[in-house]
Amino acid sequence: GLIANKFMAKYQRPCCILTKVIETEGGDMIPLEDTIPEIKFEPVKVKISYQGSARGCDKTGVTEFKDICEQTGCIMFAEGHQGAFGLGIYSHTIGYDDEVAGDNILQFLIKTDEILKDISDEAIYYVDYIYDGVNVNPQHVLDIAELNYLWGKDMDEPLVAIKNLKVTKDMITLMSPDSKPTLKITLPNKVSLIKFNSSQEEYERLYSETGYIEIDIIGKCNKNEWNGWVTPQIFIDDYEIIDRIKYVF
Repeated sequence: GLIANKFMAKYQRPCCILTKVIETEGGDMIPLEDTIPEIKFEPVKVKISYQGSARGCDKTGVTEFKDICEQTGCIMFAEGHQGAFGLGIYSHTIGYDDEVAGDNILQFLIKTDEILKDISDEAIYYVDYIYDGVNVNPQHVLDIAELNYLWGKDMDEPLVAIKNLKVTKDMITLMSPDSKPTLKITLPNKVSLIKFNSSQEEYERLYSETGYIEIDIIGKCNKNEWNGWVTPQIFIDDYEIIDRIKYVF
């Protein structure tokens, strides 16, 4: 369930995390060679299914994912709430003189893809505040970061957006490029925008020697304390390149 939550949040899609389950019914396993014809073995049926947790995605309007799974007609069970429930999908049975049933996993994917075909391909974020360009209020960032003890199950951590931010070469740095590449964009008012797990390639995409790269950013507020100094930070969750201007005069 925790893993499904992470995938759902990252990709903004309903998610099923299922584990292969093998169950046997009947007697002993049938020998590979019938070396003792007078001894008869009861056939064993091997039932294969996939069971685990499923999560809907309210942000993309999938509020009744449990019902959607049941509509496919491919599942063994769906037990729990609409957006968070246990899910089992029967795959097939293998047995002595027994045919292999159709693969319900494939059918489940085909049918859910069809039901959910109109979901937007773009990530959707509900934000608590939108800043324009470099006009990010440092005190706002610190005030929100101070409330981190409130975030939890019933209160999501706030997201802020920065629209139309023009990133010039003097604003962007790639820290620890050989070990843990971290992208840092420093605004004129010293607010730092941080993106972990970055890369040299990402840095180069956002770097312009003579112009600027215009981007929209989504992130969470953070307070950095070091050597007695307190500075506001925004940890970047996602961003989109809006424009590239090659020269600025």
